[in-house]
Amino acid sequence: MVEEIKKNLQEEIENFKQVQKDYHKTLSRRQQLDSQMNENITVKEELNLLKVENKVFKLIGPVLVRQDLDEAKENVNKRMEFIKIEIK
Repeated sequence: MVEEIKKNLQEEIENFKQVQKDYHKTLSRRQQLDSQMNENITVKEELNLLKVENKVFKLIGPVLVRQDLDEAKENVNKRMEFIKIEIK
């Protein structure tokens, strides 16, 4: 009887540890997504301040590549939508 209780308790402890591990992993991912969302919100606000004639560059590896302002805004909006879906 006591051995069975010990065994059940040990199983429950292992289950609890796994749930904790999953929770921390999910929490870490959520924090990462929130950080990315905040970064994209800031980028979107900055892009909205620009005029059509302003130049926008995108960093691709070690190179800055010129990008159309509307294309940059569209990319940011798509990233934000993707992040919203991931958060859900």
